[in-house]
Amino acid sequence: MKFLAIMGHEETRPKVRALFKEHQVMMFSSFDIMGCNCEKKGAEPQAWFPAVEMPGAYSTLCFAILDDDRAEVIMRELERNPIAVDKEFPARAFLMNVEKTA
Repeated sequence: MKFLAIMGHEETRPKVRALFKEHQVMMFSSFDIMGCNCEKKGAEPQAWFPAVEMPGAYSTLCFAILDDDRAEVIMRELERNPIAVDKEFPARAFLMNVEKTA
């Protein structure tokens, strides 16, 4: 099993929901977050986050727990067709193994 989280501008939520629906994945949850690049100087830049200092941005995080094969198909789809309201800031997907559930 995989944990798939997709974070993007709040306007991307309907697009993420549509992607999950297209692949017959039930979205487990979504929530609003306030993201920011809070480190002023000397921090290691992260490849998945803009390296420039900028004010915080309202974002949304949507996630699902799904089978490995379906997760890989969705990740390939996101690589080919990024979800973006602003082309400079496409939604970011994070795929992680689920070791246990209880």
